[in-house]
Amino acid sequence: MGISPSMTKQQASKEIDYATTVAQLDPEQELAPAEPITFVAQRLLFEGSNGDYMRVGAQNGILLALSFRDRDGHHTYGSGVMVGPGLALCAAHVLHEHDFYGKLQRDEATLVVQAPLPDGGMLLWTVLRMALVPDSDLAVLSMALTSSYPADRRFMTASLTTRMPVLDDVLTVTGLSAAGDGTEAIASSMRIEMAPQCQLGRVIDRYPNGRDRRLPGPCLAIECAVPGGTSGGPVFDSRGYLVGLLSASYDGAEISFVSHLWPALVRAQACPVWPPVPYTRPAPGTLLQLGSAFGVSIERPDAFRLCTPQGVISLEYVAWE
Repeated sequence: MGISPSMTKQQASKEIDYATTVAQLDPEQELAPAEPITFVAQRLLFEGSNGDYMRVGAQNGILLALSFRDRDGHHTYGSGVMVGPGLALCAAHVLHEHDFYGKLQRDEATLVVQAPLPDGGMLLWTVLRMALVPDSDLAVLSMALTSSYPADRRFMTASLTTRMPVLDDVLTVTGLSAAGDGTEAIASSMRIEMAPQCQLGRVIDRYPNGRDRRLPGPCLAIECAVPGGTSGGPVFDSRGYLVGLLSASYDGAEISFVSHLWPALVRAQACPVWPPVPYTRPAPGTLLQLGSAFGVSIERPDAFRLCTPQGVISLEYVAWE
């Protein structure tokens, strides 16, 4: 498992902070026969304070921006996080905004995911399968690469943990929020203005059994103000592990809510659609089942145990701190 160096949120000029790429229908043509592709799970460590500027590609392609394309334009709304080869997590409610989920199901829209890189490049992913996680505000995305491969053929993913943060833990909330309403006219060349978000917040409450109808799954309340449009942004603990995704924040309020990621590990089937043949892809399974054999790095996967309530076999999460 790769561990990233501490990344300082730099004071930087937004005019020189950008990421670019060119969409490709068949990027596999760049690869030599049997050329190896490497997947590295990283713990992301942050230094600095609220108000510091984090460069758009600081998370090495792990932090994602979601863009929905339909006949009305290119709508950038919400964030996500890479958790495995061609696999990502996002907030389920983002998919339902403006009937995006329905349009995707009816093939009236496509979902394109942007992953900025620290060298100014960017990976583009196209979502081919979606799995909503029951009783949570989480969704699993299965994606194929539709831009050039990194020169070193290395792809970075987040290191996940099943640990439940305790009260007063300080978490780092990150994300990408689009300027304005996030909508641009579709053209051969497009520029999307996005503001990287990186805020520290103290855990002030925990809801292991859910908070309300919008947040029916395990979640945390943190003392942190996050701009709107950042839903689905990855949230990391002080050790750099991914613990959840941003689900709700309120403009002007110093409180946000984070969905803990554990339901996404066991309640939804991920269907890997990438990397391409001849590279090996496993059969569909939960992220827990796919595990490290497919590049999904999970700290303490043994936090789940079999139980049989009313004779039905299921997995029970056993919280640890």
